[in-house]
Amino acid sequence: MINVAYYPGCSLKGMASEYDKSSRIVCSHLGIKLHEIKNWNCCGATSAHSLNHNLDISLSARNLDIVKSMNLDHVTSPCPGCFSRLKGSSFEMRNNTAVRNTVEKFLGRSAPVEPEVSSMVQLIVENNSMKEIASHVVKPLNGLKAAVYYGCLLTRPKKIVGFDDPEKPMSLDFIMQSVGAETVTWGCKAECCGGGYSVSETDIVMDLSSRILESAHQSGAEAIVVACPLCQANLDTRQKAISEKQGIKYNLPVIYFTQLMGLAYGDKSSSLGFRRLFISPFKLLKSKGLI
Repeated sequence: MINVAYYPGCSLKGMASEYDKSSRIVCSHLGIKLHEIKNWNCCGATSAHSLNHNLDISLSARNLDIVKSMNLDHVTSPCPGCFSRLKGSSFEMRNNTAVRNTVEKFLGRSAPVEPEVSSMVQLIVENNSMKEIASHVVKPLNGLKAAVYYGCLLTRPKKIVGFDDPEKPMSLDFIMQSVGAETVTWGCKAECCGGGYSVSETDIVMDLSSRILESAHQSGAEAIVVACPLCQANLDTRQKAISEKQGIKYNLPVIYFTQLMGLAYGDKSSSLGFRRLFISPFKLLKSKGLI
């Protein structure tokens, strides 16, 4: 059993609660004990990062400072946006004296550079072999053809993240293969879906997301596997509108990787939050004998 600080972030406490629940369930199977950071604050996401750099760093520094006070040396966040802010803040405090001084003035104590920061995907891969991940499977995802989608931030920027290949990542593919799914080869696995422009630049998001859906469709995928709440929302909630605009009925469920891992580990679909997805996965999962 390893003990890790857990930063859910705002999305996992709201629109992506199924990602939160399924992440906790999967970690319990894998011997990872998650300790949610008490009184955590928003990471600032795109807003703070765009408007005030010092504020952005300080918001994440406060969360890392709480982790330090918990006597834990590792923190994970399932959301790549939150992960990026925490990891970026940690990187700057370690490598930029001016930033570190600003943070220490804000906190009133030394900068919390000790906690290591990883995404949920990285945490699982670096603490479990693929053989170990596979050993918990009781209901393999046999016959499920999935397009594994990483998005922009899970492996980027390379200098800061230092995990997997930023252009041709495979870690999440290996996880899905270990629980029995077939992962397809496709060209948009690390492309941007539009992310934070979901409200302000809807046309851009529709265009970028449509390219991802089309690429997954052309690859023969039956579902898209994601690790990001914003990616999930853009590809799932906008899919009907994109299908109507393109004149193509995609009908591709967009499922969190932890939901599928939990299903393979024998957990009930109701506890994993499958009913919260806009594009229902039930017909597909039933056809594979998974529910």
